[in-house]
Order: sequence, then structure tokens, then C-alpha cells
Amino acid sequence: MKSFFRPTSKLLAPLVMSLCSAAAMAQTRILINTLTADSFQTFSEDAIGAFELKNVTITARGNAQATPDAYRLPITEIYLGPSKFTGLAGGTYKGGSIGSALEITRVIKKTGQRVGLTMANFRINYHSKKVIADVTPIGGKTTLDQAIYDFQVIRPMVFEPNAQGKFVLEERLGELRLTPESVTSFTNALALDAVSVILIKALDFGTLVQSINLAPRAATSTTPYIAQ
Repeated sequence: MKSFFRPTSKLLAPLVMSLCSAAAMAQTRILINTLTADSFQTFSEDAIGAFELKNVTITARGNAQATPDAYRLPITEIYLGPSKFTGLAGGTYKGGSIGSALEITRVIKKTGQRVGLTMANFRINYHSKKVIADVTPIGGKTTLDQAIYDFQVIRPMVFEPNAQGKFVLEERLGELRLTPESVTSFTNALALDAVSVILIKALDFGTLVQSINLAPRAATSTTPYIAQ
């Protein structure tokens, strides 16, 4: 029987060995910034509608890149450790897109003032089921490691063919909802009214899809993004 995995075995074997050996240990950082590994944030139609209602603009910064229907955040690292998460090797504690950022801004019509915040250096913590980032309001101080979204695992990491027929590791996280800390950050930084605050508290902001196809690529910077 022909093996579909043979073409990537030289890349897959070291990664699998690392995952298996590290899963039973304390948290171990593994850089994967030389593999084709990306996290795609797709905002829900409801979130996009809410943004449009307040003329909110989202701009990709750092390593991040806007695609026609999502924002691509290169995955640069994963941390392995004791975990009940059933995805990648069962021991993925968290993963990160260090150096990627999304700037969320709007212009207040009455004053012409540009307000907003930047979320940068995204990490997914599978134990707490939270997406974490460094959050910086325009003209303000950065809050490091702020929980920005709660999430649910819609589909754990599986090895399957993508649209091009290549086998990739892929997982889907959904029901992205702002944490109480993020509701406060969005309210203050975007100068939202009471009705808008009620709206963002109830919103499902969309999905995060992690895709690792094990193919090599030019090294992605692992330098944390610092909002200006």
C-alpha cells in the first residue's frame, strides 16, 4: 500500500519525536518558525457587521497578513507539557504567533480623533481555553499576556489533505468571545457607547484555524511585535 506520508517523513519524524518526548515533561518550547504553519483568524459576519456599524478598521501588522477572508498569523512556536487537550500529540499546552499583530481602530466622527488598540503576539492556551495577546491602546501602556478571547475546540488537530491535496495538521477553534478584560479594553480604547458594549459582550467573533503542512519556508521572525 502506498504511503501518503512518505514525502514529508524527513520533516515529520523529528517533529513527532520532539512532541512525544516533551509531552510528558514540563513545558518545553519548540520553534516551528521554519515550517509552513499558520493560524487564520476569520471574523464572523456578526462581528464584521458590528465593526462596520462603528466604522472600525482592522489592519495587519508585523508578521500578520490580510487575506481575502481572514488574517494569517504565522505560527512561530508551540509549548508542550502535561495536557488533556486531544489535539497535536495530546501534549500541546499552548502555541504562539509571536511577531503578529492586528490593529483595531476607528475615527470618532464628531472630533476626528483616531482611537483604538493593537493586539499582538498571539498565544493559544489549551488548558484555559483562552487566546492571549499583548494589548496596547493608542497612546496608552501595553498590558502583557491579556486573555482576549474564550474559545471552544470545534475540531481537534487532525492530519488530513487540504484543498491542494497536501496532507496537513489542522484544527479549528470557534465561538471566540471577548473576555471581561477585553470588553473593558475595547470599550475604553474604541470609545464605545453602552449599546455597543452590550453588543460586543454577546458576539461570537469567529474562528481560528491552525494549519501546519510541515513544508519548510524562510524563517519567520520570532521578535515580539511592539505597538508604536
